[in-house]
Amino acid sequence: MEIIEIPELPPQIKRAAELGELVIFIGAGMSYELGCSDWNGLANDLIKRCENTLGSDEPLLNNFEATQLRNMLEQSGNSKKVITICNGILSQSGNDELFLEEMKKSLNDDKVTSANPKLKTYRDLFNLNGIFVTTNADRHIDQIFNPQNIITNKFTGSTALVNKNLYKIHGSINEPASLIFTVEQYFTRYKDKEFIKFLESLFTKTVLFVGYGLGEFELLEHMYKNITLSENHYFYLGGYYTHEKRLCDFEQMYFDQMKVKLIPYSKDKKGFKQLPIVIEEWVKQIQTTTNVLQNNFDEIDEVLRNPF
Repeated sequence: MEIIEIPELPPQIKRAAELGELVIFIGAGMSYELGCSDWNGLANDLIKRCENTLGSDEPLLNNFEATQLRNMLEQSGNSKKVITICNGILSQSGNDELFLEEMKKSLNDDKVTSANPKLKTYRDLFNLNGIFVTTNADRHIDQIFNPQNIITNKFTGSTALVNKNLYKIHGSINEPASLIFTVEQYFTRYKDKEFIKFLESLFTKTVLFVGYGLGEFELLEHMYKNITLSENHYFYLGGYYTHEKRLCDFEQMYFDQMKVKLIPYSKDKKGFKQLPIVIEEWVKQIQTTTNVLQNNFDEIDEVLRNPF
């Protein structure tokens, strides 16, 4: 599999964007660029908070217990499990607000501003007139959307899919009741028949995954179990080093099971900072064609209005 700095724009994505039929899934990788921690970082911070918070007469976690949780996190890599445990510890001790504090800190919530220059990549994507979906809970992405166009709960089969709407399917930090972060909440959400119908409607369209890591594709795994996926409609834009061609081949085998086409870009020179460059170039290509088409339509309309 070829790994180059600017991969070719798939015609399916280009066509879907031109027709307003492109769904853009935005993963945690996009939030890291804005100072957000990953789930592993949040899990470690929660362990520390429990260790430093007094219960009735002693810390919620002693040193040995905290070490056990850190070892669990390191050995299993299951941050969701540790987050669920720490949430339970804080909740049982009447410290729910401390969990929310750590959550906000991990999402760099006090640095949210529409003037952040790092929002440029989001703005580039926004110009594609897509239907935006994210599993991220931060408020950074909210800055480029009209608040009325941000949906955080009540996803059903009848939820309208509207261009330039943002569907935050795991909730938002500014609506704590909407958040999906514990094992129980994940199970409940992905067993919800109406939510599955909402996903089904999304996946009838062309879908581009941006900023996702393999660990986040549990979303697709859930969907693979519950909905019928189409061929040549789903694409994953991911960064690799040029010597990782074999790794790309292996990961494509995994994605084949879910009918997702891997589009690798080279991160040899700029690392994941290459992603905004790829997106910027793709947006230019799509907008150029779209503008040409619109100009042609305008000329046709003019002829029809003034035939002689």
